Amino acid sequence: MSTSTEPEAAVPARSVTADLRSAARGGLFTVAGAATSTAMGFVLTMLLAHELGAAGAGVVQQAIAAATIALALARLGMDTTAVWLLPRLRRQAPASVRGACTTIVGLSALGGALVTAAWLGLDALSGRPLLGDVRVDQAFTAVAWALPFGAVMLTALAATRGFGNVVPFNLIGNIAVPGLRPVVVGLVCLMGGSAVAAAWGWAVVLPPAAALAVLVLARRVRAEEQRRDDGSGSWRSTGALRRQVLGFGLPRTVSTMLEQSLAWLDVILVGILLGPAAAGIYGVASRFVAGGQVVMTALRIVVAPQFSARLAMGEKAEAQHLYAVTSTWIVVCGAPVYLLLACFAPSILALPGGEFVEGDGAMVVLCLGGLALLSGGNIQSLLLMTGRSGWALVDKLVVVTVSVTGNLVLIPVWGITGAAATSSACWALDGLLAAVQVRRFTGISPSLRRIGGGLALAFAVTASAALAGLALGGQSLTGLAVAAALTALGMLGAAYAARGPLHLDELSGLLRRRGGTRLSEREPRS
Repeated sequence: MSTSTEPEAAVPARSVTADLRSAARGGLFTVAGAATSTAMGFVLTMLLAHELGAAGAGVVQQAIAAATIALALARLGMDTTAVWLLPRLRRQAPASVRGACTTIVGLSALGGALVTAAWLGLDALSGRPLLGDVRVDQAFTAVAWALPFGAVMLTALAATRGFGNVVPFNLIGNIAVPGLRPVVVGLVCLMGGSAVAAAWGWAVVLPPAAALAVLVLARRVRAEEQRRDDGSGSWRSTGALRRQVLGFGLPRTVSTMLEQSLAWLDVILVGILLGPAAAGIYGVASRFVAGGQVVMTALRIVVAPQFSARLAMGEKAEAQHLYAVTSTWIVVCGAPVYLLLACFAPSILALPGGEFVEGDGAMVVLCLGGLALLSGGNIQSLLLMTGRSGWALVDKLVVVTVSVTGNLVLIPVWGITGAAATSSACWALDGLLAAVQVRRFTGISPSLRRIGGGLALAFAVTASAALAGLALGGQSLTGLAVAAALTALGMLGAAYAARGPLHLDELSGLLRRRGGTRLSEREPRS
C-alpha cells in the first residue's frame, strides 16, 4: 500500500507530465553520463589493480578516498546551495542570480585553498603518517594541490544544474574528467610511475576542467539574462544574499563531508586496520557495487532542482508524485544490477586478479545494502530541497558515528566483510532518518506499494535469469553473460507490460519527440 498522504490522482495532469518528461529527458542523458563515469572509474580501478597490484591500488584508492572527503569540506556546501538556491532566485529574484553565482564559486575556491593549506601544514608538522601509511600520505599530498580546482569545478557544474541544464555537468564532470583519468594514469604507469605518481595523474585533470566549468557557467548566466530581457545583475552579491548562501551552505559543508565519509571512510579504515592490500581488494569490490547506483545518481542530478522549485511554490502534490515515480524507476533499473553482482561475485572479482576474489563476501553484503539504498529513492535530495540542511547534518552526524563505531568493531573481527556490513547498515539508517523527517516537514513519504512492486519485479526476473546462467555456464563469466542477457530481456518485457503503472510512457514519448520544452521554460516568469 502507499503511505503517501496525497492521492496521486489529485495531481494536475499537465504538471505531472511536464515534471516527468523533464526528469526523464534529463535522466536519460544523465544516465548515459553517470554510466560513463562509472565505467571509467571501473577502468581506472582495473588499471591500478593490474599495474600496481592490490597494495599499490590500495594506496591510490585510499588517497582518492581522502581527497573525496577533503573536496566535500572544500566546497563549503556551495554545490548543493547552488542547486537549492538558483531555481528559487530565477523565479523570485532573477537580478540576484549573477551575484549568487559569484559568491558560490568564490567561496568554494576559498574553501579548497584552506583545506590544501591545512593538510600541507599538518603533514609538515606531524612526525608520523596521518593516514596510517607513509605511502598513502605521500599520495594524498600529490593530490592535495588540486583541491581548490576540484571544488570550483564541482560547484560551477552544480550551478549549471540550477539553471535546468544537465549537459555541462555530464560532458565535463561525468565524461571528460573520468575519461581522461585512466589515460593519464595509464601513461604514468607505462613510464614506470609509482602509486604516488598515479595519484598525481588522477588529480592533474582538475585545473583545466575547473576553468571550462566556470566559463560555461558565466555563459549560462548571460544567456539567462538575455532570455528574461531584464538587464544584467551585478556580479557582487548583497549582504542578505550572502547570509542566505552561508546559512544554507555552512551546515551543508559538514553534512556533505560526512556523506563522503560514509562513501569512502570504510576504505581508509580498512587500509589503516588491515593494510593497503586489503583496502585495494575492498576498493575494487566497492567500485563494482557502485554500478547499481547509476540511475539513482542520474535522477538525483535532474530532479533536485525540480524538488526545490515545486516546494518553493507550495506544490506538494507535484513533488510527491515526482518523488514516487522516479523512486520506482530507480528500483526497477538498479535492483537487477545488485542481484547479478551478488550472484556472480567470485567471477566478477576474478577479473582484476585472483587475489581480489577474497572480496566476494564483502561484495554480496554491499549489494544487499544497496537494495536498501535504492528503496529510499532520492529521499535525501528531497530533504535538502526543503531548505533544511541542518537536519541533513544531524542525520549525517548520527550515521557517521554509527559507521566509525561499526567499522572499528567489525573490521578487526570480520575483516572487509565487517566494513561492508557497516556500510550497508548505514545506508539503510540514512534513508530511514531522511524519510521520517521529510514526512514530518512536508507530508511526503515513500510509496511502499510502488517500491515493493519494483523490487518484486526485479527479484522475479533476475533470480530466474541467474539460476539459468548458473545452470548453463556455472560460476563464470559465461554464466554471468547468460544471466545478464536474460535479465535485460526479462526486465524490458516486464517493464513494457507494466509501462502504465511505471509511467514508462513518459520515457517512450521522449524517444518519439525530439527536444521538448523544459519545465523551467513552461512556468510563468516571476
